[in-house]
Amino acid sequence: MATTESTDETALLLRVPGAESAVGRHRGRLDRAAADGIPAHVTVLHPFVPLGDLHEEERYRLERLFAMQQSFQLVERRTSWFGDRVIFVQLDDPAPVRVLTAQVAAACSSSRN
Repeated sequence: MATTESTDETALLLRVPGAESAVGRHRGRLDRAAADGIPAHVTVLHPFVPLGDLHEEERYRLERLFAMQQSFQLVERRTSWFGDRVIFVQLDDPAPVRVLTAQVAAACSSSRN
C-alpha cells in the first residue's frame, strides 16, 4: 500500500521492479508519484480506503486475499494514455489485474457492510 505525505490517500499497487529500468528516468522527471517514492507499479485500486479508516480486520482480509493469489506475469509492450495527461504502459492481458481489483473491492465492501 502506498501513501502520499500530504494526505492520508492510499492505493493498492503491484510493484513492477523490472519496469523501473525502462521508465524510471522518465518517471523521475515527469511523475510526481515517483518523486514521492512510489515505485513503478500497476494500480490495483486507487483511491483506496483513507489511511485513518483502514481497520485491522480489513488489513487481515487483504493479507489473506493476496496470500491466496496465484502468481501471474505482467507483459507490457506499448504505451497508452488516460486522457491527455497520464501515459502508462499498457498490459497485454489486463484480466488478472481486473480480477484482483474486483476481489479487493468485494472484500472491502463486505467488511464495511
